[in-house]
Formats: sequence, structure tokens, C-alpha cells
Amino acid sequence: MSVFHNSSRTIQIDHLKRTGSYTMTAHHAHDDYELYYLLAGERDFFIRDRTFRVKSGSFVFVDKDELHRTVDTGIPDHERVVINFAEPVLAGIPLQGCSGVTVLPPMQQYRGEALALELIDEAKKSTVGRDAMLEALLRQLLLMVFRAQAEAPDSGGLPSPLHRTMSEVAAYVGTHFREELSLKRVAERFYFSPYYLSRKFRQCTGFGFAEYVQHVRIREAQRLLRETSLKMIEVSEQAGIGPVAHFHKLFKRMNGCSPLQYRKRQQALPTADKAHG
Repeated sequence: MSVFHNSSRTIQIDHLKRTGSYTMTAHHAHDDYELYYLLAGERDFFIRDRTFRVKSGSFVFVDKDELHRTVDTGIPDHERVVINFAEPVLAGIPLQGCSGVTVLPPMQQYRGEALALELIDEAKKSTVGRDAMLEALLRQLLLMVFRAQAEAPDSGGLPSPLHRTMSEVAAYVGTHFREELSLKRVAERFYFSPYYLSRKFRQCTGFGFAEYVQHVRIREAQRLLRETSLKMIEVSEQAGIGPVAHFHKLFKRMNGCSPLQYRKRQQALPTADKAHG
């Protein structure tokens, strides 16, 4: 694995070739944007409450603060590049994508991959103007992806009926997180046995069911901490987490800081960054 940053750390490029099967073992969400390009292989890419089948030559754009994870499809070996970038990189770009998979039109596929490879190559250098070149290449690539996404906004379909069903379960969690969401209760809602739902949900999303519920609730808590002045007990209740002591413990375990520390950090951010967390 090779990871490179520009001097201001507004761009990070992570290039990896992996042998064998692999599923991300931890949740993944961050306060910058992500552009993922699959050079070889096949992956399932879970974003928020939907699974996309990603094949070589496909781009995945992930918005800020969006819960996501890649999952093995049973086909071993893959090569990918992940580019994380901060808000300033988008300055002046008139189009902004939404999370999902984009396949460039045939006439642009070669150029899109060439730009991704140029970014990797340029990131390894220490030549004069490296940072400016990285930003110029990335901005050009983003414009290509955003334009293609605007023309074909849903080019990454769900892999199977099972994935569609598990996405419905994830979406249900996303709208009912304030309620009791035991595995047994949700399994009954979708006419599954708890064992079947637990096994298939993990298979399709990469998340354990209870783990996913926790992440959805914590993301809502983060939003409330950023956008409201609610007391901690009110944030905990509205996020569906329950006792405030449990809320503090869970939040710190998943974010590395207390809810109060998170709120203070967000309040210190420029206004443009607060909207995305």
C-alpha cells in the first residue's frame, strides 16, 4: 500500500493492490470527500443504506460524513486507488456529485483511468509544482465524474434481489433509528428469522446489524451536536441511544472524543465546513 499527501494535506492518495479476498473490518466515515477508482477486480460498495456492485473501470464518489464500506464479492484480487480531498479542492467547480457509482462514457473511460494513474505517479514525485499538478489533475477528474453522473445519475445498480432487500432493511433503520430496533423485531418486520437477517445483512453490507444501528444513531447524534444547542440528554434521546451515560461511552468509543469535545471542535470550524461535519 502506498499513501501520499500534498503539502497542505487537502489531498490524500492511497494506492493498493490486494491479493485474495478482503472485506473491510471496520466502519469508515470521514469529514472529507472520497473518490474511489477500481483499476482491477470487483467489489461491493455499501454507502449509507445501499449496496453498489463496482467493477473495474468504475468510479465511486462518497460525500462527506457518509458511512461506507467495501465488501468482498467472492472474486479474489483487486487494485484500487482512493483519493480523499478537502472542501477547498472543489472551489469554483460548478458541479458537485452525490454518493454512488459512476461509469464514464466509453469515449472518456481511457482518459479517466489515465488521470487516476497520473495522480498516483505525480503523488510519488517531489518535483517543483507537484501540489499544483495534483490539484489540477484531481479537479479535471472530478469534473469528468460529476458530468457523467449528471447524465447518468444511477449507473451503479444493486447486485441482486437479496442486496435490494438488505438495502431496504438499512433504509428502514435509517428512518426508524429512534425506535426500538432489536434484531428480532426488525427480522419480524421483514418476515425473516433473526439468524437469517443477521447473516445476510453482514454478507451484503459488511456490517453486523447491531453495529449498523449504532453507527446510524451516532451519525444522527453528530448532526444534532453540530446543528443544535440541545443538551446531551436531549441529543441522546433524539438519536435513539437512550441513557446519557451509555451515549457518552458509545460516542467516545466510536469517535475518539466526547460529545462535548466534538461539539466544540465543530463550533471552531469555518461555516462552510460545518454543514458537512
